Amino acid sequence: MAAAPAAAGAPEAPVQGRAVWRPVAAFALLAGASALLYWWTGPKPVGLDAFVPLADAFLHGRLHVVEPMPWIEHVDRAAGGWYVPYPPMPAVSVLPFVLIFGAGFDQGYAAALLGGLSVGLLWLIFGRLGVAPLPRRSLVAAFAVGSVLWWAAGMGTSWLFAGVNGVFWSLLALRLALERRWPILAGLCLGFAAASRLPVGLTLPLYLALYAGVEVRPRLSIPDRGKLADAGLVLLGLAVPAILVGLYNIARFGSPIDFGYEKIPGVLEEPWYRDGILSLSYLPRHLHTMLLRGFDFADGFPWFRPNWTGLALTFTTPIYFWLIKLRRRETFVVFGWIAILLALIPIVTHGNVGETQFGYRFSLDVAPILWIMLGMLFVRSISLSARLAILIGILVHAYGIYVITALDFVSY
Repeated sequence: MAAAPAAAGAPEAPVQGRAVWRPVAAFALLAGASALLYWWTGPKPVGLDAFVPLADAFLHGRLHVVEPMPWIEHVDRAAGGWYVPYPPMPAVSVLPFVLIFGAGFDQGYAAALLGGLSVGLLWLIFGRLGVAPLPRRSLVAAFAVGSVLWWAAGMGTSWLFAGVNGVFWSLLALRLALERRWPILAGLCLGFAAASRLPVGLTLPLYLALYAGVEVRPRLSIPDRGKLADAGLVLLGLAVPAILVGLYNIARFGSPIDFGYEKIPGVLEEPWYRDGILSLSYLPRHLHTMLLRGFDFADGFPWFRPNWTGLALTFTTPIYFWLIKLRRRETFVVFGWIAILLALIPIVTHGNVGETQFGYRFSLDVAPILWIMLGMLFVRSISLSARLAILIGILVHAYGIYVITALDFVSY
């Protein structure tokens, strides 16, 4: 007999026999369908790809690319060749594919696959949180096709692929942290996410609080001494990719924290970096892109033209603003907001707002935490107004992706 469904707000009960295949089948269906959609709506092959050449270099025992990459940011190597000035985990993610299919592998397949797996992972996380069926389906649909994940996993360029990697590894780490299981593996996954997108590493306090047994209500407690060891194991897991990335940077540029951004030829001469790579003076432009920037208007059909600078979350993912209603005071929510604010510091002080893009791609760095908190907000039910906001986000993404990819209706 199949296991009884979990009550709304209660974690799914363990399943046995044939019922154990139901979440597996749902995960596979959602991941597969999402990955297929992302691949179908994306370019073939993906251009602006640095990670497949870098993975091929790793397989040949090099840290640099020997083939010219005029289409992508790079750092000239004194002895010949070029360094890729991005964290290296996305190259590691495609390495198995490059090993099997060679240096001609299309990065778009990997981007679509990781994007689809991320959708399936969020579905599983909502199940463990006990999110009721209607909000669970609504939120997962919004995540899959009503957030910038659709654009990022579909386009699959180097910058976008890095963001998709960050989402995938973060969701794996969060799945473990929510259940307080396997802290070393959770730290390792968080390290992989940070080695894809550096700001994700600043979400570490959330994981430490969860594993240390910190309680926020009825009042903030000190960490549980018996669980401090688990928090230490998270740090141990995180240390593995952190040390490897540090050694990678030392071998290239002589410093564990130098990725070579400032060594990109001419980068500091670009107008958006007039105050350096990071500066508080860039905060207003990020807030404008994140919250206020809309479509450009054109006199001819279809009138509303996306701009490569971006489109505000207000239009692309309005369901995020329902988080203002989240009143729950518990460890994940309180430390989740702390983690988000910390991760946003290097994001909103970076000179580039993420262009070229549809939406605001840097939101991917904190998206896993935001979507889990949305699941907590709508754990029992979801209002009609919230579902309308989800529908608006889905329609905006479908419109933007169509007019850009099919009509080339986009401006700078």
